[in-house]
Amino acid sequence: MTSWEYASVITANDAESQRAGVSVKLPNGKLERQQGDTSSVLNRLGAEGWELVSYHSSGAGTWGFEQFWLKRQMS
Repeated sequence: MTSWEYASVITANDAESQRAGVSVKLPNGKLERQQGDTSSVLNRLGAEGWELVSYHSSGAGTWGFEQFWLKRQMS
């Protein structure tokens, strides 16, 4: 049977303050702030064998939130 592990990439953007952040939560459960933009973080995870399986976006006013769910086969 194939087993999978899951991770998520979370972004939050505030257009008024021009502040943005990208964090990654890996299977160990620790949420870690990342350097770089969303694309560079997703590309790095892709190079590590993670594949995108779901995306959600929401926001109101000047702020926005995105969450990307990724999976990879456990070895």
